[in-house]
Amino acid sequence: MTSLLQPTDHWALWAIMIGGTGAAIWLEQTQRWAAKLSGPVVALLIAITLSNTRIMPTDAPAYDFVGDWLVPLAIPLLLFRANALQIFRSTGRVMVCFHIAAVGTLLGTVLAWLALRQAIGDPAVAHASGIMAASYIGGGVNFFAVKTSYAVGDAVTNPLLVADNFVMAGMFVALLGIAASSFFRKHFPHPHTLDADVGGAENLAAKHWQRKGISLLDLAKALAFAFMVVAAADLTGRLTRAAFGDVTRAGFALQMLQVLCTNKFVLITAMSLALATLLHQPLAHVNGPEEIGTYLLYLFLFVIGLPADVVAVLFKTPLFFVFCGIIAVVNLAFTLLVGKMFRLPLEELLLSVNATLGGAPSAAAMATSCGWSRLILPGILAGIWGYVIGTPIGVLVVEMLKR
Repeated sequence: MTSLLQPTDHWALWAIMIGGTGAAIWLEQTQRWAAKLSGPVVALLIAITLSNTRIMPTDAPAYDFVGDWLVPLAIPLLLFRANALQIFRSTGRVMVCFHIAAVGTLLGTVLAWLALRQAIGDPAVAHASGIMAASYIGGGVNFFAVKTSYAVGDAVTNPLLVADNFVMAGMFVALLGIAASSFFRKHFPHPHTLDADVGGAENLAAKHWQRKGISLLDLAKALAFAFMVVAAADLTGRLTRAAFGDVTRAGFALQMLQVLCTNKFVLITAMSLALATLLHQPLAHVNGPEEIGTYLLYLFLFVIGLPADVVAVLFKTPLFFVFCGIIAVVNLAFTLLVGKMFRLPLEELLLSVNATLGGAPSAAAMATSCGWSRLILPGILAGIWGYVIGTPIGVLVVEMLKR
C-alpha cells in the first residue's frame, strides 16, 4: 500500500521526524504516563502509528541518513561522560545489580534460542539472538550496531523491533507494578521507597533535563570529539582488517578477536570509553554532549519504528513476541532470584532490569517517576555502561550461535 507521503518528500519527512521526536520528549517531561513508559518508547509508538496508518512510508533515504551518519555520532556523545572509574565508583550496588540483570539477559537469550531455533530457523535466530542480547543489555544504538554489523534484513529486524518495543513497554509497566507491590516489598529490602518523594517525582523528570548554559565553543568541542572518534574508529577498522588478513582457518579465539577489532561500532565504543576516561577532567567542563547525543538517540528510535508493520508481525511472525518475552521475563526472574539470595534492595534490582531493557533514558525515567532521587545518577551511569558492553556482547553471541 502507498503512503500519503512519498520517500522523495524529504522536507516533509524530516519535518515529521523532528516534530515527532520533539513531541515524544515533550510528553515524557510533562505527562506522567509518558514518563513511566519513557521517551524512547513513546517515540517508537508515535512512529509505528504514523507508518501503519500509511501517513509516512516505511522506507526512505532520510531514514537511511539517520542510521548511517547520525547514529555513529550519537555513540561518542552518549559516552562523553563514560569515565570508567567514575561509573564503578558512583554506581555502587546498582552496578552489581546491573550485571546480574545482564547475565539474566544472556540466559534468556540462550533459552529463547533453544526454544525457537527450529521454528524461526538459522541464521535468522542467531542474528535475532545477538541483536536482542545487545539491545537488552544496552539499548537501541546497540540493536542497530549488531543489525548493521551483519547486514540483517528487514524480514528479521522489523518484526523483532515491534516485538521488542511492545514487550519492553509491557515490562516497564510490570516493573512499576512490582515496585508498588506490598508482596514484593515484604520479601525484599526497599530503602529507597521509604525515602521516596513520590509527590515531587513529576518535577524530578523535568529537572533531569533542565536548561544548562551551553556556549558555541561547547557545541564545537562536543561535535569535534564525536567526529574525531568516528573517523578514528573507521580508519582503525580498515587498518586492523588488513593486518589480520584471512583468519577463516584460524582458531575460534583469533576469529573472535578479529570480529571485535574490526567492528566499527565496537571500535567507536571502545575509543569513546578510553578517551572519556583519560580526558575526563577537560571533558567535564563541556556542556551539551548528553543533550545532543540523547536527542539523536530519540530521533533514531523514532526512525527505526517507521519500517515496523504491526499487522505483518501479529499475523506472520508472532514468534518474535515470544522470543523477546522469554528474554525479558528470564532477565527479571533471574535478577529477582539472585537479588533475594543476597538481600539486595528491590528498587536497585528493578532499576537495573529497566536499564538493561531500555537503556539510560529509561532508567532515569523510572527513577524519577518513582521518586528514587538517589538512584537517578546510578541508573544513568549503569545504562551508559550497557551501551559500552552491549555491542561486543551481541557480536559475540551471534558468532558463537552461528558456530
